[in-house]
Amino acid sequence: MTESPDSESAARLCSACGMCCNGVLFHGMAVQPEDSVRAFAAKGLKAKRRDGELQFLQPCPAHEGNCCRIYADRPQRCRVFACRQLEGVSLGKIPESAALEKIQEARRLTDRVRDLLDKLGDSRTTRPLATRCAGVFTPPLDPSPQAKSWRDELRLAMTDLEEFLANNFRPQHP
Repeated sequence: MTESPDSESAARLCSACGMCCNGVLFHGMAVQPEDSVRAFAAKGLKAKRRDGELQFLQPCPAHEGNCCRIYADRPQRCRVFACRQLEGVSLGKIPESAALEKIQEARRLTDRVRDLLDKLGDSRTTRPLATRCAGVFTPPLDPSPQAKSWRDELRLAMTDLEEFLANNFRPQHP
């Protein structure tokens, strides 16, 4: 069976991006009534209560190399989620090439944040990006001028990334 152009575009965009799975866009994903917490735990996805809601935490352990190793059996929220770029391409409002450019810019901004986190000694790659950032601002802080400079750069880099994600990737809420 041949895929439609829309599904081929979606596959290209999602495999170029992965931010909905890797902890860049979200801290976690709400468990839905259709999701079997036990079945997903057996696949490596653990659910935890966060902010009063049961969530599968990000980065998703099933996300490997911008591919989902449990794609055919993924959670319900994963099945229905579409970032603004994917939605725009699907609706014909954004050319695929423009969406790929937005993804590349998001990756560049994300790499800058990750580079600064590495310089500041945070290597917790199994944590969402925002959590890692918050950690480097939690006392005790390295008082060195270099660490202070990197924290200042990180604050700006994370602000730029969050603004870019809000304007280009995260769904708009009415």
